[in-house]
Amino acid sequence: MNKKNSLLLPPQFFENDSDEKIRNILDLDVDALYLFDHFKNPTDSSKPTYKFTEEIFSLYKKVKNEIEVGVCVLNVNARDSNILFKDIIDPLLELKNINIGLGTGDNKYEKHDEIFDNDIEEIITYILKNNNFISNNSTLFIGGNSQSKLNLLKKYNLGINQWMGSDSDFIDKQNIYNNLINPRGRLSRCVINKKMYEFDYEKIFVIKDSNLKIFQKTIDNIFKND
Repeated sequence: MNKKNSLLLPPQFFENDSDEKIRNILDLDVDALYLFDHFKNPTDSSKPTYKFTEEIFSLYKKVKNEIEVGVCVLNVNARDSNILFKDIIDPLLELKNINIGLGTGDNKYEKHDEIFDNDIEEIITYILKNNNFISNNSTLFIGGNSQSKLNLLKKYNLGINQWMGSDSDFIDKQNIYNNLINPRGRLSRCVINKKMYEFDYEKIFVIKDSNLKIFQKTIDNIFKND
């Protein structure tokens, strides 16, 4: 893979001026737009947030495949398995060039009233064997730092995402990723600055909610002349 620069859309992105924000993004060298999977605003629970299950399909139509779309990451334990497959995974797999990230969730940003015990490995194998996933040139990656996640990365040749974290942890992931044969996803890291490494990976920039003017200035600073 080559170096890629992508964007994780902030919680209130769709509240105001979203169409103009998207047009501005399309004018820049952005490789992918990601939505997170939270039921509550992860930065301020008193404020609204988008539900990616309601917005990702609309976003996909608006960018018209000019930019890849994805979820970073889908919490596989936040929903009953029937809902997870029927309402989310199967519809996502019908999209072309979709980037699907999977995680098991934690209570760092929100507490769930109910946590389901879905088998992430079963979900991985289901996606990888799905004909739509194969024909639509989609990617699959896993989020997390645990040894069990790294074992899944190696077993299924997945991509891997790190949420910020330490440089040493990310370099360890890069070393593992380099030994994969035809990985099904990318090596990526969610970041808030433009720090670069020599090796290829995807930077997913995490930005704050803001008005249209500040949003434009923020993404210009990130993506212009990068």
